[in-house]
Amino acid sequence: MISLTEILLLTEAAPQDSVLVNAVNDKKIIALYYKGDRENSPGWRTGIIPVCFGLTNGKKYLRVWQTTGKTTTQIPGWKLLRVDRIRNINVLSKKTADSVPDSRFNPSGDRQIQNILAIAKF
Repeated sequence: MISLTEILLLTEAAPQDSVLVNAVNDKKIIALYYKGDRENSPGWRTGIIPVCFGLTNGKKYLRVWQTTGKTTTQIPGWKLLRVDRIRNINVLSKKTADSVPDSRFNPSGDRQIQNILAIAKF
C-alpha cells in the first residue's frame, strides 16, 4: 500500500521522473551524474540500462544495469540508485538490446522497490 508521503511524492513529481519512466519503458541507455553513499564526490555513470523505477519508504529508486563509468562496486553489475542523488541525466539515442541485460532480472518486480511505477518489458 502506498503511504501518504509517497502519494505526495508522486503528485509533486520532478521533471526527471518522467525522463526516467520513459527511459525504463523504452529501454534507453542513459548516463547519470550521481553521488553514491561511499563517495566523496559525484561522477558520471555511463552505460546505464534502467529497468525499474519506484518508491520505497518515501524515497524514489532506480534499478539499473551498469556497464561502464564511475562506481564503487563492480561493473558490469546491478545497482540500486536513489533518484534524489541524480543531478543530471543524458538519454542516449540508441535503445538497449531487446534481451534482458542479466538473467537475474525479475520482470514481475524488484524486492527492494516496494511500489513499482515503471518496469522494463523485455
